[in-house]
Amino acid sequence: MSLSDSTGHTGTSDLATRYGAGRGKMSPAVQRLLVIGALAVAVATTVWFTISMNVGRLEYQEVGYTIESDTRASVDFEVTKDFEATAQCMLHVLDDSYAIVGARIVTLGPHEGSSEADRSQYYSSQLRTEYRGVTGIVDSCWLVD
Repeated sequence: MSLSDSTGHTGTSDLATRYGAGRGKMSPAVQRLLVIGALAVAVATTVWFTISMNVGRLEYQEVGYTIESDTRASVDFEVTKDFEATAQCMLHVLDDSYAIVGARIVTLGPHEGSSEADRSQYYSSQLRTEYRGVTGIVDSCWLVD
């Protein structure tokens, strides 16, 4: 038994023989190309998710309301949707205890436009009420197939 056998130390050549030669290091140029490639894939994925999330998006908000009488009110609202999409919105008129005193579903069909800003349209809708309301809201909007 030799000294290297008893202490557990083996030479580098013994390890290479037993396990094979170690991997060579990548050159800095290859490392740089891999990093640039990974960044390009990350940016492309981010752009793809951003675009796909905005297609078919529907946004809405109430702009104002008018309580015209004990039996009538109007709600003004803005809807942002794709030009060819059809949407429906549920409008409510509420009294001072937040009870619904008037409701209406409004259908908003396709519209013309050429720019991103044209996706937003303003609408006004009249509602009948059972009692005098104090506020008008857009409860929800959804796309219709």
